[in-house]
Amino acid sequence: MDLINEAAIISFIWVIFLFVGILVLGILYINETNYRLSDIIFEVCSAQGNAGLTAGITNMDMSYIAKITFIFNMWIGRLEIIPVIVLVRSFLGIKSNMR
Repeated sequence: MDLINEAAIISFIWVIFLFVGILVLGILYINETNYRLSDIIFEVCSAQGNAGLTAGITNMDMSYIAKITFIFNMWIGRLEIIPVIVLVRSFLGIKSNMR
């Protein structure tokens, strides 16, 4: 049962990071440009999944907030979530209950 709980937590956190990326880019681009929500979702999923596909949002003229969001999503997708959780826990000084 612990293994299922851990897998559910990892999946949930991965989806949370995906939604945060969609939210940030949605706030930046949905009203200013002609990009649709489906383009933003595609772009963030592609970045976090490290697929390398683009709907045209990713370019050199993006804002720094969008670039940092994509970098973070790519980092999460490339490293997977477990090393990121371990890194955050080590910065916060949280001890693990692993046996």
